[in-house]
Parts: sequence; structure tokens; C-alpha cells
Amino acid sequence: MNLVDHALSVLEFDLVLAILAEHCQADLARQMARELRPTFEGGSLAKSLEFTQESAQFLDQETAPPLGSIRDLHHPLDFASKGGTLDGADLHRIAESLATMRALRIAIGQRHRFPLLEQEALVLPDLPALEERLFRSLDGSGEVRDEASPELAKLRKTKRTMAGRLQERIQSYVSGPHREHLSDPIVTQRAGRYVVPVRAEHRSKIKGIVHDTSATGHTVFVEPMDVLETGNALREAEAAERAEVERILSELSSRVGAVSKEISYGLTAAAEFDLRLAKVRYGHALKGCVPHVSDAGTIKIHKGIHPLLDQEKAVPLSLELGTPHAQAILITGPNTGGKTVAIKTVGLFMLMAHCGMMWPAAEGWVGEFSQVWADIGDEQSLEQSLSTFSGHIKNIADALREIQPNALVLLDEVGAGTDPAEGAALAKAILSEFAAAGAKILASTHYGELKVFASNTPGFINSSMEFDLKSLGPTYRLLVGTPGASHALRIAERYGLPKSVISRAQADAGVSEKDVAHMLEQLEVAQKRAIKAQSEADRLAHHLRKVEAEAEEKLAIANEKAKTAKQRAADAVEDELRKIRAEAHELFKSVKASNSGTTSQKARDTVKRLSEQGDKLARELRPKAVERPAAVVGKGSEVRVDGYTQTGIVLEEPKDGKARIQVGMLKMTVDLKHLSVLEKPTAKPRAPQKNLQFERVQTAKTEIEIRGMRAELAMEVLDRFIDESLLAGLKSVRIVHGKGEGILRQLTADFLRKHRGVAEFVESDPNEGGAGVTIVRFK
Repeated sequence: MNLVDHALSVLEFDLVLAILAEHCQADLARQMARELRPTFEGGSLAKSLEFTQESAQFLDQETAPPLGSIRDLHHPLDFASKGGTLDGADLHRIAESLATMRALRIAIGQRHRFPLLEQEALVLPDLPALEERLFRSLDGSGEVRDEASPELAKLRKTKRTMAGRLQERIQSYVSGPHREHLSDPIVTQRAGRYVVPVRAEHRSKIKGIVHDTSATGHTVFVEPMDVLETGNALREAEAAERAEVERILSELSSRVGAVSKEISYGLTAAAEFDLRLAKVRYGHALKGCVPHVSDAGTIKIHKGIHPLLDQEKAVPLSLELGTPHAQAILITGPNTGGKTVAIKTVGLFMLMAHCGMMWPAAEGWVGEFSQVWADIGDEQSLEQSLSTFSGHIKNIADALREIQPNALVLLDEVGAGTDPAEGAALAKAILSEFAAAGAKILASTHYGELKVFASNTPGFINSSMEFDLKSLGPTYRLLVGTPGASHALRIAERYGLPKSVISRAQADAGVSEKDVAHMLEQLEVAQKRAIKAQSEADRLAHHLRKVEAEAEEKLAIANEKAKTAKQRAADAVEDELRKIRAEAHELFKSVKASNSGTTSQKARDTVKRLSEQGDKLARELRPKAVERPAAVVGKGSEVRVDGYTQTGIVLEEPKDGKARIQVGMLKMTVDLKHLSVLEKPTAKPRAPQKNLQFERVQTAKTEIEIRGMRAELAMEVLDRFIDESLLAGLKSVRIVHGKGEGILRQLTADFLRKHRGVAEFVESDPNEGGAGVTIVRFK
């Protein structure tokens, strides 16, 4: 057994794979799950976890077709490729697999959001013609249908006719005039032939062949001659039917054999896809995560739980191994405190990551390891006559010969099973040798000497399993950075060992040992207090962030209300300005009627003054735009394109100052300067009204062109044009909106119909624009 296989065995990885197999739908995927092995090749970890991440996204966003019909059909496919004829059941299973693979290919590739899975899906066969032929020819049990060929349908019709005729004739002997010659009015079979039981004395009454005689000799079983002829015709029809069925199966098998490799590759790819989804389902069942990829030979676990333990009751594990200051972690503490579970958890997490599986943890990071090796549990071998200690040493010796840099080494009770002094010395040497080889080590021990060794050796860190001094029981919580005491005497006292024995043991223990034990207990208490203080600090920090967020939200609401109030005030002023313009129009009419230059100039000055005052007030009340930093255009950004009302989505990362976007069904490449990122929907601000332009009074235009403008912009331009025309005292104007689909023409008509200054509007003469131009006359 090699190093990896040995580690898989002692870490009970097969039990994890058995649960993974239960989350697969296809039998072929279940087989793959049970045979799954970690891959330690360069780059394989990142690719495997990337597949898992993408599979999780697929499962979250799409509905995968049922994959139960993906079976191990490699042998039948190979047989068909060599010219063999498959039975109907295998051919129908192949048809079901083809339908499932085609549906899977469509489900994966229809959105173009899963590049890794889409690349794998290219292997899935798309053979609709063969699929349809198989389903049309075979029913669910694999029987050939009548529709498989016209000849088969004809033969089966003949067969049914002959079978019906045969039944009629044989029944005529039971119910007809020959009934009195029978010993019993029944029809039976002998050697597959229909016969009637005839009394021996009436044998000559019915012509036919005797197939059998009763034990008494009083009854002979006769196949009447006319029944014999019909039966022979039926046998011939059945033989022809079997030949046609065999021909059809041979033809179908030949068609399958021609594409057998394509189907076989597709089955493997579909089963692998099912296995990837099973990894996600298993991960979700464990409430797990996809670990992040970090530097080689490192593993960091935050609140991880052994996958085979009760996820609701087990105590989470957090540690970081493989960093420069933590190349090796030494766990100490009392028995049954959880040291072995912690070691196995780290080992299983590493194996699961290298198999592309999710971790039952809040978060995690893992880098590529070159190997995994574990020495856990009782390694005694009766066959090789090795003691427990000898078994451990043999395994360690094998590992030291084959260990590679960035291997993960897991040692439970290193150096145990022999003299404590020699065992501790041997354990130090073993740990030092593994560290020198570049391995990352997680080990447990009871030896006090190793605690000192870990404290004094660069790259080694002490840790311990927490022990509750009040209840004298383990909490199963790992404390990194502090060595643990064994608490042997306290535990012995709790379990009823006489006080005299405890006192004698305490007396025999050396002063230095007692001092070290006391010091370790004090360290444990100090670390508990530090952890509690840190937890309280984290809680307070979280509360503070929550209060800050609430305050910011309330402030934002208040600012929004203030902006809304200002906007309403500005709208009111804008309405007043519109009234001023209308009054100015009336004033101009009276000025023209008076023909007085002084009166006209005075009127102009009055209106200009009122307009300037109103505009000034509107500007003061209008909400000021908040300057925001320009958002970065990236893949997936929602953007608005200059000149378009509909928003778009950026399809690719921008290159050379341009971005590929999709607006509705239209795809285009646009300069970034024509794009604006939409961070969140906002109300479109009301277009500000323009100042009265008195300088245009004397040179007002009599025609405006809004053809080709967006509807919103066209109405703003038209509104301004009509107001200026009224102020200038024009009697009529022309509006060129074009014909097109008639949208701008209809909007123009709706606007003019509601305007108080418009007397009427009509369509222009055909020689002057026709339906593309509207003539407006003012009151």
C-alpha cells in the first residue's frame, strides 16, 4: 500500500466517498464517486475547484435534466462496434442516454455563462436522428415495435390473423358437434401444439395427429387436421417475425456501433457532470463552501467540521498550517479531547479539496500539496508480528524514504508506545526530519519535552485542545499558540481514584513537572480569557457597524426628503415662469396694437425683469446634482448608450477604449466615452426650463425640424419653440417631424391640442411636405 492509499484508509476517506455517491443520480457517476482519488498534479487543484464553483453556479441558476438514465453501457457499445447485435433492452437504454445527453448539452450551453462546463459539454453527442429511430423502434421494455418496419407490421398482422383463426377452429371442437366425443370440453397444449382430449373409443371421429395419451389410456390428445394446418401457418408467421425482428436489431446495432466511441465518451462526460453536481449537493448538505486557492503547501480552515460528524453538534475547528511561522503544529492535551478528530479533519479537508469537493466550513483556503501521509490509530500487524510501536515506526520509515516537499504529514501520538524518554527523543528527530524535507506537519503528543521543542524551534507552533477546569471535561476546541496540560491527576481524581493515591502521585511528581503543569493550566485560563475578550470586542464592533449603518440610512432618507421638497418648490416656480411667458405674449399683442416705441420697450424691460427673477429663484431651489466618481465599465455592467433609451449589458471586458455590449437583441461595439454605468435606478430629473430669450424676439424662426429626434428630446425642443414663437408674436409656424411610423407626428398633435396659445394646426400641403409637416396657427 503506497503513502496516499494508506492515508486514505486511516482517514476513512472511503466513508466520505460513499456519502458523495448517494448524491449522484446515475449509476455510472456513483461508481466514479466511490473510485474518486485526489490528484496532486500541478494546476489540478485550481482547475478542479473552479469546476466545482461553476457547477454550484449552474445548479443555482439552471435546472439540470434528470441524469438517472446515464448508465455504464461501455461494454454493449464496444460489442456493437465490433459488429455484434444488441438486444432491445440495451438499445433502448442507449436511446434514453442519448436523449439525456442531448438535453444536458442544451441546458449547459444555452446561456453561455459556464465556460468550463460548456467546453466539457462539447463531448456530449447530439444524435437526434438515431435517438428518434431507436425510440420509434423499441418500447420501454426493449421489445421491437410494429412501427420499426412496414414488413414487421405486415407480418404481425398476419400472425394475429392466423392466431385468431387457430383459436376459432380449436374452440369449435369444444363447443360444436364434436363436443360429445371429448372426455372434457377443454383445449390444452402438448409440445406447444393445441390439442383436445378425445375419448379413445371416438378416436376415429376426429381426424388429426395424436400427441399424447392419458395414463389410463381412456383419453388421447388429438390435434385436429384443420387446426394442424392453421398452426403450421402460424408457426411460419412467427418465424418470419423473428427473422424481421433480428434484422431490425442488427440494423439498429450497426447504427449504434458506427458512433459507439462518441456515445461512450459522452456517457463518461455526463457521469462526470453528475459527479460534479453531486459534489455541490453534498457540500450544500454540509452547509459548506468551495475553498479558495492559496500558496502551495498551505491550508487554512475557518470553523470547519469533520464531514462524518453531526454538523449541528460538533465543535468547529479553525487553524492555519503551512505558513512560514506555522510549518508544523503540535497538539497537546488530555485524552478524548479531540486531538485525533482535529488531525483527521485537516487530512480529510485536504483530500476533499484535491478531489474538487466542498468543505463543511464557514470559509477555507488551500494550496496544492504534493502528497498526504498519515500515521493514526493502532498500526499493530499480527501477520508481520509487529507491535503497535513497531508498526508505527515501519510506516514512518517508509514515509521518510518517499516524502516530498509540500507533503502533508499527519502524526497521532508521535513516539508513543515505548520508553517516554526515548520516545520523546525519537519524536523530536522524526519531526525535525519531516520538517527538513519540506513537509507540513500536524502532530499530537503527550510528551512535555515536545512542547518545549515546539516552542524553541522556528516554524513549529504549540496548540492544545481546550479543557474545562470546572467540569474537568474537554470542550473539543483547538487553541493555537498555547501548549496544553494533560490534567491526568485531576481526571483521575474525578473518576474516583482514592485521594491517597492522588496524594502519593503528587508527591512523587517532581517540582519542575508540577510547576510546568501549573504554568500550562494558567496559560490555558489566560487564553480562554483572551478569546472571550476578543469575542466581546468583535460583538461590540459588529454592533457599532450596525449603528453606523442605521445612522447613514436615516441621514440618506432625510437628504432625500430635502431634495424632494426643493424639487417641488422648483416645479412650482417653473409653472409660474410658464404663466409669465403667456402673459408676455398678451403684453406683446397690446404693444403692437399701440404702435408706441416707448411702451414696447417698457414692456420688454418688465417681462425681462420678471423672467430673470423667476429663473434665479428656480436655480436656487433646484436640487444640486451630487458629483459621484465615474464608475468603471466592466464585464456585466449595466450601461446606458448615448442616443438610446434602453439600457444595455457589457458582454466582455473593454479593450482599446471600446466595449462590446448588448442592447435588447442588438449587439454592438461602442467607445467608452459614449457609455455611462447605471449603479442603481434613479428618477430621471425634470428637464429645466430655459430662460426667455428676448434676443430672439426680432429674429424668431418660423420653422423647426424635430425629425429623427428621440421622443423626449423632441417634445422639449417643441415646447421651447412654441413659447418663443408666441413671445415673438408670430401668427403661424411650421413643424417638420417627418412621416416615418407616425410617432413624432402623433406626439406633436397631442402637444399642440393641449397648448393654450394654439388656435389650430393642420397637415401641410402635399407639395410642401404633406403628412411630414404640421402648420400651426396661434390665437
